[in-house]
Amino acid sequence: MKHAFVRTAALVTAALPLFPLVAQTRPAATRPAAVAQRATVPALAAGFDTAALSAIRWREIGPYRGGRSVAVAGSVARPQEYWMGTVGGGVFKTTDGGKNWAPMTDKYFGGTIGAVAVAPSNPDIVYVGGGEFAIRGNVSHGDGMWKTTDGGKTWTNIGLNDTRQIAKVRVHPSNPDLVYVAAQGHVWGPNAERGIFRSKDGGKSWQKVLFRDDSTGAADLVMDPTNPNVLYAGFWQAHRKPWMLVSGGKGSGMFKTTDGGDTWTEITKNTGLPKGLWGNIGISVSGNGRRVYALIEADEGGVYRSDDAGATWQRVNDERKLRQRAWYYTKIYADPKNPDVVYASNVQFQVSRDGGKTWSNINTGHSDSHDLWIAPDDPNRMIEANDGGANVTTDGGKTFTDLDFATAQFYHVTTTNHFPYQICGAQQDNSTLCGPSRAPGGITIDMWKDAGGGESGFIAALPNNPDIVFAGSYGGYLTRKDMRTGMTRDVNPWPLNPMGHDAKDAKYRMQWTFPIVVSPHDPRTLYVGSSVLFKTTNEGDSYTAISPDLSRNDPRTLGPSGGPITKDQTSVEYYGTVFAIAESPVLKGTIWAGTDDGLVHVTRNGGVSWTNVTPPLLKEREWARISIIEASRFNAGTAYVAANRFQMDDNEPYLFKTTDFGKTWTRIDGSGKPNGIPAHEFTRVIREDEVRPGLLFAGTERGIWASLDDGATWFSMQRNMPIVPVHDLAIKEGDLIAGTHGRSFYVIDDIGVLRQLSADVLAKKAHLFTPRPSYRINWGGGFGRGGDTQVGQNPPSGAIVYYWLKDKANKVTIEFRDSTGRTIKSFASDMQQAATGPGGRRAVAGDRPPTNNVGMNTFSWNLREPDATTFPGMILWAGVTNGPLVPPGNYTVRLLVDGAPAGDARLVVRKDPRSDATQADLIAQYKLLIAIRDRTTDANDAVRTVRNVRQQAVSRMNQVGADSARYAQLVKTLDQRISAMEAEIYQVKNQSGQDPLNYPIKVNNQIAALAGVVGSAEARPTKQSQQVFDLLTKELEGYLVELRKAYQELIPPIDEILKKHGHPAIEVKPADTPAARNTSADEEMGV
Repeated sequence: MKHAFVRTAALVTAALPLFPLVAQTRPAATRPAAVAQRATVPALAAGFDTAALSAIRWREIGPYRGGRSVAVAGSVARPQEYWMGTVGGGVFKTTDGGKNWAPMTDKYFGGTIGAVAVAPSNPDIVYVGGGEFAIRGNVSHGDGMWKTTDGGKTWTNIGLNDTRQIAKVRVHPSNPDLVYVAAQGHVWGPNAERGIFRSKDGGKSWQKVLFRDDSTGAADLVMDPTNPNVLYAGFWQAHRKPWMLVSGGKGSGMFKTTDGGDTWTEITKNTGLPKGLWGNIGISVSGNGRRVYALIEADEGGVYRSDDAGATWQRVNDERKLRQRAWYYTKIYADPKNPDVVYASNVQFQVSRDGGKTWSNINTGHSDSHDLWIAPDDPNRMIEANDGGANVTTDGGKTFTDLDFATAQFYHVTTTNHFPYQICGAQQDNSTLCGPSRAPGGITIDMWKDAGGGESGFIAALPNNPDIVFAGSYGGYLTRKDMRTGMTRDVNPWPLNPMGHDAKDAKYRMQWTFPIVVSPHDPRTLYVGSSVLFKTTNEGDSYTAISPDLSRNDPRTLGPSGGPITKDQTSVEYYGTVFAIAESPVLKGTIWAGTDDGLVHVTRNGGVSWTNVTPPLLKEREWARISIIEASRFNAGTAYVAANRFQMDDNEPYLFKTTDFGKTWTRIDGSGKPNGIPAHEFTRVIREDEVRPGLLFAGTERGIWASLDDGATWFSMQRNMPIVPVHDLAIKEGDLIAGTHGRSFYVIDDIGVLRQLSADVLAKKAHLFTPRPSYRINWGGGFGRGGDTQVGQNPPSGAIVYYWLKDKANKVTIEFRDSTGRTIKSFASDMQQAATGPGGRRAVAGDRPPTNNVGMNTFSWNLREPDATTFPGMILWAGVTNGPLVPPGNYTVRLLVDGAPAGDARLVVRKDPRSDATQADLIAQYKLLIAIRDRTTDANDAVRTVRNVRQQAVSRMNQVGADSARYAQLVKTLDQRISAMEAEIYQVKNQSGQDPLNYPIKVNNQIAALAGVVGSAEARPTKQSQQVFDLLTKELEGYLVELRKAYQELIPPIDEILKKHGHPAIEVKPADTPAARNTSADEEMGV
């Protein structure tokens, strides 16, 4: 009997335990892998057919742990609908009260969001202002005003693009076209597009209705809920330099209009308000319209209250807990019903129930509160924004929804040498994290582990012992953590806490994100950036300064920060520090150092002497931040520099390359050119591929770019990644990992296409790319987010194949062959996609037919032999019907286009690196699993044959005329014999997934379950497994013999009657029948 191995829709319920795969350590490479793997592929200029990138996709892996939000909004009309503006990842929306969130602006805009406002008269109309008001040292700008009229499905930019930072948007309660904007303007320099703007036509045109000067912007704007013509505006004079924050000045103050913004009156000097300089200000109006609250940064600042609509004021609270770090918080919100209830944002979210006199904390999901929206009709329903995102309460703050969305802001990304490799980074206002790049069932939040250090630091895992991790944070904090034991030791290079001090007071200045780098030549050597470069060879037990002060050490940049009212000395603005370090992987002792004040130095003798090799352009354009230096993996004298001057109000990208140890430099960003990086996307990182020289990746404030000609031209690698700041990139095992500042981590699995892409390839009708080696591991799961648990995506298991089609093909076929030339599996674009039924598994990429689209296509094979046959309605307990994994070895992929061979490629299949099984062990396992699969097929085909024979016989019952009585008796006898064997092979009483607990499983299930035992790990089968298989095989064979006898003895007389009446003979072969048999033979045949 021949078996056709085809995929069949089947109900297969498997009760299998899930066992976690523990990450294992790999030995470190003795030299940089890139040196040994150098590929020679001709350069390819940008401007090539972008369809070549069409199959490349980013994989969102999380972690699902929220990052900062400063803008939230809700709807009276839709109590379950809320909006969250993130600071890097665009705008999100929930329609189930905050349980699940979805990004709404990814196809239109992203970056930081400063304000969100829902039109009270139409919840489908939403206005968004770009650029957060909390002007941190690394604050990102927005792209003006955006509007949707369909609940976020589509968006339109409606201007004010040069405002950069927008603090508030207010919409008229009954006229959705009348909208007001409070614009702060540029953080890093003066500009005119700031103040209060008004549009009467839904954003088609704007009128600046209130303006102070080019250095003062609007920090808050509130509308009287009883009279929309009455508005109050808070103005804030603030700006930053790379080394300093200034919050407060003569421009700060408060204004009021009673005619919808046509005219304004300054009320800064009204009775009771603080005298002298003001800084940041927050304002709110109670539901009665008379009581107004203001939270003011001033020497005599605090909570002020007016009970006569702003005419007179009194200070009701001056506690520091409401005034600390005033530039970062200072927002206040009046309850719409009770004028004595008022909320405030600071480190803690706080409430007063006595008109602002006394305050208590409300515990939300995260500290550092920034915004609040209160439902006007139900004050118990609120959404609050903080440094962990946005959370919803419907009980007045007693409980809040979780902050489990992937909007984390990471400063850097690094990887480890575990298998699977881990991805590590420090999350803003949270902790460091290391988590798996893939994991069984998907990447859940519990798999991410604290790596020591703190929110702002670099992370460096030792290559030869990746469980030893060094991590930093602000204030010079540096830890050594053993991830296996959790033991953590502080190993600060200079453990003198600088908090609150000027930079000039520190012996060694250390930046908020000081670099930590392990030498590529010696895992015992660690470099740490300060105003000097530190080196340790004993894991931080002692340090040696191997450089002088490498910064400009300019006294003008080393003073206090945060004044003139409230200082903010957290070391964020500590300046004149080494910000980037790179040692050449090619030549030991060649070390590059870049500073945050614009200098580049190199030593070629391990730090004995240093040379200032700053690119000339950066000497002209002062105060650039040298963000990343990438030392080439191919040439000792080659290095790449990513710099930026956004903190000087210059958003140009700055990328440089040297090939002569810094003697000369070439600018390679192509700023503003047709095939360059856009002139407004400043750069934070550049990375060189490990395999293909000239393949570069750059991270900008809006996404990712790549070059295939060493920076001469660039093309976008955004693909499906949202518009988000990319602060760092890493390349590991052919994957590209992006550390975003607003959307957690993203991964491109296998950049082999870019490593092999050339003009010759694109000129072909079809081309098959060589796949990277594949591991015999089925990760499964992690196909997206949803439900109560957010899960990071896994890549497809097995081999990922890419192929190029210049034109659309009628049919594409992909074959996988072993070393003997045997075709293991063949997949065609016209094959039917596998289906799933209740209880069945989810279809994965390997189940989908190959595509035949113009451009780049991809297909994945799960490395398995063909499956055992199944049948409709089959229920197994712990049974495995999928084919076994092929053994490690060399295989061939063949691409056929419209029937003609279009290329072969070698595929290397490797065993799980964590396994100690030998090749002989795996061959023995493979052979037994193949035998189990075949016996499972024999058993299932026997059932399929019984049911097919029965159906044929019964269906002709009324077609034999006068012989019907004799025919019925013959069929009944046949059915009794074969049904008895069917019931021995398969438990025919099973109708639901847990019926096997009531009705004992039969031999087909027992054989299929043995596959799960034998294939549970990469190991030689146990002796008892072989014994059980032999026992079950013998049992099955007995039933098959009985079936053959029954067919041979009982079918011929039935066929004689059928022949007599002109009907074909009964075919004894397996076939799927419509459903399982749930009746007796007599009932089924009506006997």
